[in-house]
Amino acid sequence: MADGAVYKTLMSVDTRGSGGYLDGAKKRMRARIYDLAHASFEAAGVARSMLHLEDRGDGFIAAVDARIPPVRLLGTWLAEVHQRQRTGNEDLARPLGLRVGLHVGPVTHDEEGLSGHAMDLVCRLADSEVTRTVLDRSGRDLVLVVSESLHHEIVRHGGRFVEPSAYRPARVELKEGPVTAWFHVPGEARPAVPGDEGFDTLPVDAPSGEHGGGASTGAEAEGRPPGRGPGHAEAPGDRPFADGPARQAAGKEAWPVGAGSGAHWDITVQGGPSVVQDRATFQGPVHFGGGTGAAGRGDGDADGRRSGDRAAPPGTRLEGHGDDLTDGRR
Repeated sequence: MADGAVYKTLMSVDTRGSGGYLDGAKKRMRARIYDLAHASFEAAGVARSMLHLEDRGDGFIAAVDARIPPVRLLGTWLAEVHQRQRTGNEDLARPLGLRVGLHVGPVTHDEEGLSGHAMDLVCRLADSEVTRTVLDRSGRDLVLVVSESLHHEIVRHGGRFVEPSAYRPARVELKEGPVTAWFHVPGEARPAVPGDEGFDTLPVDAPSGEHGGGASTGAEAEGRPPGRGPGHAEAPGDRPFADGPARQAAGKEAWPVGAGSGAHWDITVQGGPSVVQDRATFQGPVHFGGGTGAAGRGDGDADGRRSGDRAAPPGTRLEGHGDDLTDGRR
């Protein structure tokens, strides 16, 4: 260990596809990263005075004071980042994707910043091709990669928000030679890693390479596709489905409102897809039935509605749960 080096938890945070952001969108992307990272540090009890952080343009590296147990960063800090990132990504056409590397080792501080083999290792892990592919293959927006030593000393013993079975090992080729690293994708019980069947085949909607998703425009940063103004009326095929790529939905769907509630809606969709989420958006026209089931019977009028049905005019946005239904118009 070099003179003056001290053991700390070392961190590297990189942004997925950062080279594809235009300057204005990159500025907003960087602000999001720091907002969620610092809010998560605060929630994990890591004061600014216990954190040395250096900007890297599309992310940052950091050394956390040894008084902070590494398990707190693996658990509470990562859980906070995950939840805050999910919330922030809901309004973005291009979700913020992050690769996070963690390692514990000696690091040296000088007037220029952090240095040492341990710092090099955590940066190379976060930036490795395997880490990029694990994130892309997952179809999610956050991946954690930890060193073999950190896994052996901390992760395998578990802890608050740390589930050892959710980590999987893989060999990673670095400039210095191959090493074993352990991967975790928050929200997945066991992430796919090299050697798994189909690992080299990306999901249809996964980003591709460093520039996955293409250049990010100001419109994307505001949560709408390029070329769409805030008042643009979306065509029926514009919105993705909650459970995968867009597909044409025709006819009638039965949607249970809640387990054990005994209530459900019959939804007839004419001329467009239906999008069903916790707060649902339906494009139509859409007709809500009176609760007789997907194959409901009853007297109907000329346009197929049953007695007592409510018809939503084309373009109406309906939101709500169960009986609490509003048309979303302002």
